[in-house]
Amino acid sequence: MKRRQFIGLSAYLAAAVALPLLDGCATGDNESAVSEPVVLLHTVNAKSVIETGQAYLKQFPDENTKDKLRQLLLDKEAPLSSGAKAIHEYFNTKTVEDFNTGQTVIINGWVLSHTEARQCALFAILQS
Repeated sequence: MKRRQFIGLSAYLAAAVALPLLDGCATGDNESAVSEPVVLLHTVNAKSVIETGQAYLKQFPDENTKDKLRQLLLDKEAPLSSGAKAIHEYFNTKTVEDFNTGQTVIINGWVLSHTEARQCALFAILQS
């Protein structure tokens, strides 16, 4: 198995295992659900997510606004009116797709999908 396939499969399995547990952890707020890299938030604390988001913004300064990040994260398929759970599932799927297609970035020593990294950046902006 190639490393890229292994990473993608690992991300998918982590999301699949975590999804049933997320109902009790979801904020219920559709707007904040967009900025929550849920699997990452279950791995590290919010401070680390904010630091990762800030590092992403330094590496990609052209994406340093809330509007730009939302534009990059959301497409016409995003289930914004379907609730936080559907939004989290949507972003977990996008994260797996990113790994499968090599759309990754290294931030603070982490290999993240662009979707996760952008969610971290949006999370950091919203928390500041």
